[in-house]
Amino acid sequence: MNKKHSVFILIAVIVLISAVILGAGPVRKYIKEKDSYSENGFYMNTFVTADITGEFCKETAEAVMANIKMLDELCFSKTAEGSDVFNLNSNGKYDLSDITLNTLVAALDVCEKSGGALDIGIGALVDLWNINQGASKPPLKNDLLPLTGNKYEYISINGSEVSLDNGALIDLGAVGKGAACDSVKNIVEMSGVKRAVVSIGGSIFLYGEGGFTVGIASPEKGSSDYIATIATENGFISTSGTYERFFDYNGIRYHHILNPKTGYPVQNGLASVTIVSDSGILSDALSTACFVMGKEEGKKLAEKYGCQAVFVTDDKIIYTTDEIKKQLTVTDGSYTLAD
Repeated sequence: MNKKHSVFILIAVIVLISAVILGAGPVRKYIKEKDSYSENGFYMNTFVTADITGEFCKETAEAVMANIKMLDELCFSKTAEGSDVFNLNSNGKYDLSDITLNTLVAALDVCEKSGGALDIGIGALVDLWNINQGASKPPLKNDLLPLTGNKYEYISINGSEVSLDNGALIDLGAVGKGAACDSVKNIVEMSGVKRAVVSIGGSIFLYGEGGFTVGIASPEKGSSDYIATIATENGFISTSGTYERFFDYNGIRYHHILNPKTGYPVQNGLASVTIVSDSGILSDALSTACFVMGKEEGKKLAEKYGCQAVFVTDDKIIYTTDEIKKQLTVTDGSYTLAD
């Protein structure tokens, strides 16, 4: 099953890219008439968009979306029957495809270096809260306690075979979108397009000519408004925020970013964390890890990986790592950039 998954993904991507590069007659005609194309969909439990400019823009956008769909259904989803993660969680031991295994290994490195602030083994805890599927009240404390702790420590790797113990269940929600952005980069580079912006929920891949301006969403209004912008070049940007998925119960907001040690949503004064990196999976993983750790320790972790970070607090102060400060412009006057 795993080998079939890997081969299927590889063949599908090669076929799509070949169609782009070979450029049959009708394709050539289309390109002359229009050199930009947008595609959208809903994968990895979030909205996905691909905006491509240049030759073969339509075919590249379609290849990007097909690749993300395959990664979701065959590799990263914990609910899609037959996916790598589904099979691993169901069996407790499974021989993973290369892309899922590599994603797991990269994520576990962040789990370890963050001291468990990121923990991809807390799938049971995530399921209990059920925030992504519309929960309306918090679970009982007695139900939470057995699911806390460093569950990533009970994920064992032997070659391509991964084993789970002590209640660990894989959830790649904090890293899968970034890993998909990394995969997208390979397609875009092969296609030879001039410019690409691919957004998978809170993770964005930027590629091509000229710079980019990316907005940091307002914690009050979500992605419909911005409080600041970042001027950047090619790379990856991921944001984790309390406004993304949440519910209110008895006057308290419960969001989806969980502290693996307490079992509860993080309450440390942060509203969002944005990471800029040359790696999609690192930007995604670190946005969660740094959020859980808080701005001081989170800043140290981001810098350890050579990444830049922006921390937005509940009291409307914006803190950054040193290098990115000059690239950031505050656009909402109610927010203050810390010295």
